[in-house]
Formats: sequence, structure tokens, C-alpha cells
Amino acid sequence: MNKLIMWIVLLVFLFPANTYALSCAQMPSIDQAYEQYDGVIIGLVEAVVRKKESNQIQLTVVKSFKGIEERTIKVDEDITWGSLNGPSEKGVHYLLFLKKKGDEWENPLCSPSMKLADASKELDYLKDKEVPLKEAKAAAESFTTIADNTSNLWIIIAILVGLIGAILFRILRYKKRSNRNK
Repeated sequence: MNKLIMWIVLLVFLFPANTYALSCAQMPSIDQAYEQYDGVIIGLVEAVVRKKESNQIQLTVVKSFKGIEERTIKVDEDITWGSLNGPSEKGVHYLLFLKKKGDEWENPLCSPSMKLADASKELDYLKDKEVPLKEAKAAAESFTTIADNTSNLWIIIAILVGLIGAILFRILRYKKRSNRNK
């Protein structure tokens, strides 16, 4: 029995099975990654907001190849890892492979996301898969509404200042008259 156990231990050490700490030790090919992820985009990082256990990345979508039609999105990424190149940097363009979690997008740990400068092979594969983005008129309409609200706010402020000025003028005039009558 002891010899059997010794042979088993010896075989385990001589022929170990490959084990990996993460399932992404073997990166998928570009066509596998395209099928596996819910969203594939080229995005410009506009802002990085640090949360407790993640970063929230504000992205401007330059091109979409799958699943995303909006011009701006927010993406959560692991604070210590993010894309394989590390957490996203403001002002840098990335090719991002994203997962959808409910209504939010996530750049998972094992995502093959990368800086755009390093993605020439991937871009060759994706060149015929571009998805049109929604027009920016909804954003333009919201800016117009904000501008209208701002101009309305200034009108309201001007009216209030005028009313307060008129009231103060009346009060001062009344005090002057009452001081003359004494």
C-alpha cells in the first residue's frame, strides 16, 4: 500500500496537470472574444472615478462593433487590474470588450481589452462589423433644454433682484420721511 501511494505522489510530481489561477490565463482569439462579450467598442476615456472596489470609467464611444449604440457610456472595472494593461487612463483610446450586468457595462478582469495602439490585428478582424451609433440629437436637445432653463433662471433672478430693490427703496424712503416728521 505504501508503494502505491509513493508511486501516485511520484507521478503527480513528474506529470503535473496545468492549473491556472484565473480562467483567462489563455486569452481567447479575437473571433472567440467577439462572440463571448456583449459589447465591443473603441472608446476614449474621458474620466476615471475611483469607487470603493472599482473604477467607473466615463467613455466616449468612437466606434462600436457590437452591442452599444450610445455615444457615451459608463463602465465599471476592477481597481487593481482593469484591462490587461492596468486600470484605464484618462485621455487614452482603448479597444474594449465589455460584459453587460443588468443596465451597466463592465470591463471584466479577463477581458482582452487593450490600448488602441496595440490592437491592429483585432481592428483588422472588426473592420466590417461596425455598428452605427445613435445620433447625438438627444444630447443636443438636452443641452438646448439646459440652456433654456438657464436663461429662464436668469430672468427669474433679475425679477427677484428688481423686486427686492423696489422694496428696499420703499423702506428707505419711508424711513427718511418718518425722520423728517420728527
